[in-house]
Amino acid sequence: MDVIATHSNADFDGLASMVAARKLFPDAKLVLPGGGQETVRNFLAVHDLDMTKLKDIDISQITRLVLVDTQDPDRIGPLKSCAQNPAVEVVVFDHHLEPTSISVNRSKQSVIESVGASTTLLVEQLRRRHIPVTPFEATVIALGLYEETGSFTFTSTTSRDFEAGSFLVAAGADLNMVTETLHRPLDPDAVALLNDFLEHSEVHYLEGRKVLVATSTVDRCRGEAAGVVHRLAELQGVDAVVVAVMMADRVQVIGRSRRPEIDVGWIAREFGGGGHAVAAAAAVKGQTLVEVKEKVVRLLTTRYRPTLLAQDVMTHPVKAIDVETSVTEAGQRMTAYGLNVFPIVDEKDHYTGLVSRESIQKALFHRLGKMAVRDIMQTDAYLAQPDTSFQEIETAMIERNQRFVPIIQDNKIVGVITRTDLLRTLHDDVLRIAR
Repeated sequence: MDVIATHSNADFDGLASMVAARKLFPDAKLVLPGGGQETVRNFLAVHDLDMTKLKDIDISQITRLVLVDTQDPDRIGPLKSCAQNPAVEVVVFDHHLEPTSISVNRSKQSVIESVGASTTLLVEQLRRRHIPVTPFEATVIALGLYEETGSFTFTSTTSRDFEAGSFLVAAGADLNMVTETLHRPLDPDAVALLNDFLEHSEVHYLEGRKVLVATSTVDRCRGEAAGVVHRLAELQGVDAVVVAVMMADRVQVIGRSRRPEIDVGWIAREFGGGGHAVAAAAAVKGQTLVEVKEKVVRLLTTRYRPTLLAQDVMTHPVKAIDVETSVTEAGQRMTAYGLNVFPIVDEKDHYTGLVSRESIQKALFHRLGKMAVRDIMQTDAYLAQPDTSFQEIETAMIERNQRFVPIIQDNKIVGVITRTDLLRTLHDDVLRIAR
């Protein structure tokens, strides 16, 4: 007997890959060994995919097990014993390049390659063997492809995923159904979870990237948590998000990364879960929410060097004055805006120097109010780029006794760092360490 299965708490990539795999193994039974996410369950409640319940399967009769979107025996529930049985042929279609104990009985038909979705690997097999799909099958398979690639926006997306999408659209995939299924508005429980994440979150600057770590005790939104995490990353504009949610008997860890260099799959595997660099999850038992959160932070800050860049700290937009502005007018503007320093720009809006309140007052004392600020501006001030480290800027401000650092990009001033910014950032760091 042939059985096709995916990981527990199946997402659409797992479900779609199962549907595609059955085109390769038409006599196989589709089995969800550990249930599916709420969106998957809702879809299956409306659409009959001829699934077979695990309880109706005699595991001892399985001669070939086709695993899609996973190769981890610990993520397939009771089928683990079958996967590790040398007498059972195991065929794997997976885009996660993670270690696995399935090796002795793995079939030569297996395909494990790094693409945006496991669905893509199955579509390539269908195209290679000239196996047609119906419009409904194409739609189901597209659900997995679009979900796993973020509608082709995730950085893990490859050209092969686009080619798979083209094939599915040509086969009649209903993209309206794909959109309606994947992009639903947040319900009240999901909104409550999102708000709780926002209330209990902190940003860590790691190797020039912003990583948000958040926790929540709102467990009413179990099936939609992954979608909420994705929304959280978009809302906060960070490079990666790792959250921990306290549930009845476990802590759910979910990671989403918009930069593959911040590998949330590694974080999940440290907790016994799985996934890949940009999307991963784990279920942790026997640990408190605080313990899990502390371990997440420890793992992140151990593997990725904590850094803070000028662009993370600087104040913007910046008020500047033209080089031809008179000393009198500059002083009036300083008083009106409550500023002590003005950057000076030329007719092309390029940075040329700084003028301080002290310089203005000295010029006015000597009755030089009609003089242009270009004649009294400072041109040797320390400057920084948006990607200059905060530590370097802090050192320069202290050593030079400089209260105002212009942040320059392409000869234009894009932000400033003042002593107030410096103290606020240092204060936040002290509070974070104290917590």
